[in-house]
Amino acid sequence: MVVPCWQKIACYCTGFIILTFVCPTFASGQINCDIRKLELTQMQKARLRFIRMQYKRNHDTNLQHTANSKRKNEQLNQILMQPKFDEAEAKRYVLNHYMPRMQQDVDELKVQYDFLQVLNHQQRQNWINNCLR
Repeated sequence: MVVPCWQKIACYCTGFIILTFVCPTFASGQINCDIRKLELTQMQKARLRFIRMQYKRNHDTNLQHTANSKRKNEQLNQILMQPKFDEAEAKRYVLNHYMPRMQQDVDELKVQYDFLQVLNHQQRQNWINNCLR
C-alpha cells in the first residue's frame, strides 16, 4: 500500500532532521555538531526529549493530512483532462498540494528554534558557530 510507504519515508526524513541535533557529523561532514559537546544538564536533556515528542506528534498529524494522495491524483487528473486549462483550479490544486509541506517546514523551523531556546547563551553560541553556518 502506498500510504504506509509514504509514512515510512516521511518518518525517516523526520528522524534525520531530529538526529541532526545528535549526530556527530552534520552538513558537509566536516562540521562536528555533536550535541554532547554542549554538556547539557539533565533538565535540558529532558526538555529536548519533550520537544522531540511534540514534534513527532505534530508530524504524525501532518502526515494524516497529506495521506490523501488518491484524492489529489483525482483532482490532478480532472485538471489535466479538461478541454481547456483552468488556471484558477490549477492554483487551488497547487496550494492544497504544497500547503501541508510548507507546514512541515515551519514545524521543523519551530523545532530548531525551540532547541536553541533550551540552550544557555554559551551553548547557543557554540551551536550557532559550529553547526549553523
